[in-house]
Parts: sequence; C-alpha cells; structure tokens
Amino acid sequence: MATQALFDIGNVFLEPSSTFARLKAKTHAWLPLLLLIVLSVGVMVWWISTVDFPWLVDRMASAQTKPEVQAAMRHMTQKSMMLTTVIGGVIGSLIVYAFSGLYYLIAGKVLGSSIGYGKWFGFSVWTSVPSLLSVPLTAVQIISSRGHVVAEDLNMVSLNYLLLHLPASHPWAGFANGVNLTSLWCIFLAVIGLKAWTGRSTGTCLTVALLPYVLIYGLWAAKIALLG
Repeated sequence: MATQALFDIGNVFLEPSSTFARLKAKTHAWLPLLLLIVLSVGVMVWWISTVDFPWLVDRMASAQTKPEVQAAMRHMTQKSMMLTTVIGGVIGSLIVYAFSGLYYLIAGKVLGSSIGYGKWFGFSVWTSVPSLLSVPLTAVQIISSRGHVVAEDLNMVSLNYLLLHLPASHPWAGFANGVNLTSLWCIFLAVIGLKAWTGRSTGTCLTVALLPYVLIYGLWAAKIALLG
C-alpha cells in the first residue's frame, strides 16, 4: 500500500488523469497527507530554530502599526512561536482539507456524483500534492539566508517574492504572498481529477476548481480595497 501511494505521488505529476482514475477506487491519501503536514511543519520548525530570533522579532514588530501588537510580538519567544507553528500547522492543515473535502462533496452532488465524503477528503489531499515542491525551495532559502530571512520570503513561488516585493507592512503584502505558482498547479490537478471522477466537461470542472479560490481571494481583495 505504501509503495502504491509513493508511486501515485510521482504519477500525479506525470500522468494525472490515469492516476486520479485509479485513485477513485481507493484514495489511500494517508501518505500524501502525512508528507504534506510533516514536511511543511518540519521546514518551518527548522526555520524557527535556525533564524536569528531577536532580528526576526524586531522585523515582525516593525511591520505592525499598532503599539499593542508590537509589544505582544516583542514578548514572543522562540519556543512559543515553534509550538504555535506546530499546532497551527497540523490542525490548520486538517481543517483546510476537511472543508475542501466538504466543498467537493457538495459540488459532486450538484454534478450528480454519488462519491462519499471520505474519498473527497482524499481528493483534496491529492490535489494539494504540488505544495510539496515548495519544501526544497524553502530549505534552500533557509540555508542560504544564514539566519536572516522572514516568513514571507520563505515562499519562493509567491507572487510577492517573484514579482512585487511588497514589504510586510504593505496592505497587499499578505494577499501577494498568498498567491503562488503551486496553487495554479493544484487547480490544474483538481480539474483533471474532477473530470476523471465525475466525467463532466473541462469547463464545468474548471468552474468547480476555481470557485473557492475566486471567492476567497475575491473577498480578501475586496476587504483590503475597502478597509486597507
């Protein structure tokens, strides 16, 4: 089972259509889920343990405009940040996959599919596999930075890192950091997977795959534009 899961992790990049057709029978998503959580959390723990922490705290506090937030950040310790990162990374990832699986379940029902929630949860995990590609890039950034790199610069495939270079204090910095190339690949896999699982047209599957991104980033952009 583990060998098959490893095989599928590679082939979801090389032969996504046939891979998702095979995964429809049995998703065995536990291995990609474990890798996604362990590697993403692990690389962040590595960053926190090797970064020049006083320098990082100063940079993070300086990016805030409210004095009370600055004061709270300056009282943060390396241990507390690491603990928050681990807990938030594990629980946050599971919540995201859970809601994503629920979304695909509802969308599948609308498309006439009888596939259950468990498989759609696995589907949401498998479509996130491209996120693994950012881990080695983050590792390179940590090694080359010599302890002086902020969190937003760890994502080397984000719109902000590649093109905009907005400072953390800029209203659109978080938005630009949230838009990245791996998300586009995840959307592509979702379209391929939806076609394999539901048999619906490319246009329909593209609409389903794009809708949560359009809603989330659309509301996010509207909030920034209106409130700054």
